[in-house]
Amino acid sequence: MYTIQQAAKMFNISTNKVRFYEEKGLIKPERNQNNDYRYFTEEDLIKLQSILLYRVLGLSIEDIKELLSKNTKNNYLDHFHKQWQIVNNEIHRLIQIRTSLEKIIDTIYEDTEGNKQANILKVISETNEINMLKNQWEDKWDFNSWASTYDKAVTRNIGTLGMYKNYNKILDKVFNIATSFNKQDPNILEIGVGTGNLANRFFEAGHNIVGIDQSREMLNVAKEKNPKLKVRLGEFLKIPYDNKTFDIIVSTYAFHHLDDKEKIIAIGELIRVLKDNGKIVIGDLMFENEEAKDRLFASLTKEQICEIEDEYYSSIDFLQKEFKKYNKTISYTQIDYINFIIEVI
Repeated sequence: MYTIQQAAKMFNISTNKVRFYEEKGLIKPERNQNNDYRYFTEEDLIKLQSILLYRVLGLSIEDIKELLSKNTKNNYLDHFHKQWQIVNNEIHRLIQIRTSLEKIIDTIYEDTEGNKQANILKVISETNEINMLKNQWEDKWDFNSWASTYDKAVTRNIGTLGMYKNYNKILDKVFNIATSFNKQDPNILEIGVGTGNLANRFFEAGHNIVGIDQSREMLNVAKEKNPKLKVRLGEFLKIPYDNKTFDIIVSTYAFHHLDDKEKIIAIGELIRVLKDNGKIVIGDLMFENEEAKDRLFASLTKEQICEIEDEYYSSIDFLQKEFKKYNKTISYTQIDYINFIIEVI
């Protein structure tokens, strides 16, 4: 048995902090009936150590209370995934602020016409818009509920347009283009890993790949298929990795969930985490250009057009223009009437 002073000294914290955790119901030391002193068992000390470590990760008191009361895999994942997202969001917010401050400082140094105030406000306005776009994206397709049936739906090629007719062909082609890259042990990222169908092709070939997805349930299915596959919560607009981390970035059937403004931000994110001389390969539903889109729409029914317009399909000429801003070039292969694969180098 240990006194409160001994417990506090052991972890180099104040006795008031120990009392605070007791008041919040995180620890419940025994009380001496004669003098009402607190006494801590070894089990209490282990719990106190866990509390302090959880606090290092920024977990709230309520989160810690739930973790201590429910020792299950899903409960741990719920809380740590939530904290992961909070931290990732904050990192991206601070990175955007740092970038904006750099632009403002450069503007002040370079201004020769007395337009400092207007230029500063312009940078701040642009920053605010970017942050709003990053934080307002939502999964209006509810992929969490679709996760358990996604593979069957793709196999059945749901919808009237046959968009998934060449699903496996596209995954194979993306895999082959990516692995033709002459790089020893490349670090590979898949964005929108879904149920892991593309990632498993890389994994089975012995490649180091990590898959991110905004859907927890999709990640669960991917892990069930391949427990050794490394997965993380993440999305195009806030990729949870440092600059120049990956040699190859791949994605299939995910980029079309972003509108054009979001795609511009996503392209910046892709370039940020891509190593110099790296490669991006995207297989998705696209149009070659606006003229090709108009020709296709002229041959479709109203219901089929509505099915397409439920998404945000890219046009390749738009992507070429945006990637060119980063001195990147695009080559592309048309798989069928609406499915393309682009390679960015």
